Amino acid sequence: MVSGKIKNNILKFIFKKGYKATRYPFLVGIFLIQLIVLNQTANAQSISLDQDWRTDLARRSQLLGNFDSTISFLINPIYLNNQNSISNSSHSSQPNRYLQKRGKSFLGKLGYVDLMPVQLLQQYVTDIPFKTLDGPMLASSGYQVMASAGVFAKLGPLTIQLQPQWVNAQNKSFSNNDQTTNYNKLFWGNSSIRLNAGPASIGISSENISWGPSVFNPLLMSGHAPGFMHLTFNSRRPLKTPIGSFEWQWVAAYLDPMDKAYQGLAEVSAATIPSRRYFNGATIAYQPKWVNGLSVGLTRVVQQPEIILTVFNNWNLIFKNISRANDANEFTDYLLNSVEGNTDQYASFFMRYLMQPANAEFYMEWGRNDAFYNFRDAIQRLDHSRAYTLGIRKLFNTNAQKTKYWQMISEYTRMQQPPSWPLLSGGSWYVHGGALQGYTHLGEIMGAPIGQGANAQTFRLSKFNGLQQYGIQLERVTQNGVFFEDNLAFTNPSKTKWVDFGLRLMADHPFNKFVLSSSIAYKKSFNYQWSQPADASGLGFNNPNDLNSFMFKLGIWFR
Repeated sequence: MVSGKIKNNILKFIFKKGYKATRYPFLVGIFLIQLIVLNQTANAQSISLDQDWRTDLARRSQLLGNFDSTISFLINPIYLNNQNSISNSSHSSQPNRYLQKRGKSFLGKLGYVDLMPVQLLQQYVTDIPFKTLDGPMLASSGYQVMASAGVFAKLGPLTIQLQPQWVNAQNKSFSNNDQTTNYNKLFWGNSSIRLNAGPASIGISSENISWGPSVFNPLLMSGHAPGFMHLTFNSRRPLKTPIGSFEWQWVAAYLDPMDKAYQGLAEVSAATIPSRRYFNGATIAYQPKWVNGLSVGLTRVVQQPEIILTVFNNWNLIFKNISRANDANEFTDYLLNSVEGNTDQYASFFMRYLMQPANAEFYMEWGRNDAFYNFRDAIQRLDHSRAYTLGIRKLFNTNAQKTKYWQMISEYTRMQQPPSWPLLSGGSWYVHGGALQGYTHLGEIMGAPIGQGANAQTFRLSKFNGLQQYGIQLERVTQNGVFFEDNLAFTNPSKTKWVDFGLRLMADHPFNKFVLSSSIAYKKSFNYQWSQPADASGLGFNNPNDLNSFMFKLGIWFR
């Protein structure tokens, strides 16, 4: 979580003009001994992940050279300030000045209060659910609505952000799947209370967080599942050092299972087991001083059944048992297997290379869902239990004012096991080890929305004029290739792959104090549920198990 600078009038409406924070010497107990704060910074609200178009707007602006290049966009949400950063340029074709709104101050420069944006998101799915980065919303069929609003307050180093989310889903039956219980839930949403000093922040938050550079399918942390209440120690802006800039986040939390009343919505079959898990994760991003535009990072996450924390009182898991050779042979009477056997851990490496002269970026993430036994094992079985994402974004045909341009994004994600799996299987990504319920919160996977063991190719082409966007997106997803190859194809060669082909049309429009975002998506599922009748033709055109589904979505953002 970082703070950035904007130089383009198009982005003015995103931020509220805050007030400079008094200089504080930075001292946070066991985390740091001492840090001298050299800069003052203006506090502002985070850009919530349920408003991903705002984050994308800032990221595009960086490619155009109008946004602070020290921001890696590897840890989200980001915090933004407009201190000495918004130019008076009149190049913008968008009349955004009426969208600027200053919070009401009190006690001089010490504090202010501001209203959070009001957001209403509606969608209707005709049949098979769509899985996207939609936070508290469900992958369900029928009508669904999510509403959010709130308030932000600052008092010296203390900030309070209250932004609850309400979700109501019809949850109707689809393709022989009975989903008859309506879903109605109020979440804390993107709320937090924090103590801030210089580039650092510590507090309690329920915000969605995303780690890594991926646009569509982050491997480990994303905005797909609902946000969970967590203790966080994170950066608000890059910490600049003689060797480069650092950003970081450390979190500890409990992850909840899916309510049994909605167990049909769980994305992992074991996610309905009614027990909590303790989750501990951390990520760090580094931008070396000597390579302009390059950002690299590491992430490690660990989860265990809650009872293990109760018995052993070990709450900082990410620095323990990085290799399995160091695993302690610990047992508890409450578990069927050892503590190690009930520990689920993931790690990933990622990088992003910003090429501002070319208005482009390249990024990748590579991860494992099974800890290596020792260093020798790591180098011998580099592909074991691996998953990876590769992506590129390019802006082209920009005008002189950099307000009109085209955007191309291409991303490939592969989580299916390598061909060596019969010798040593790593299991399905997001379902590994004895830790129950998979890598989920409230039944939804916390990483890539395409689901466990899946592969995806995504291509998006958009035309922008300020905030106005017209776009088209093509997608191909192989559903749970691990389950298919390890189980179905291995035991029954007559089975076939389940592949979804998708087409999405998108349009965004600013209108007075509103931003309207709409999309229509079509998905054709070939061999739904890996099923193919015996009389299917060789070309696969005569398969009644191929299904079609549409999603209509309309979002309204107001400030």
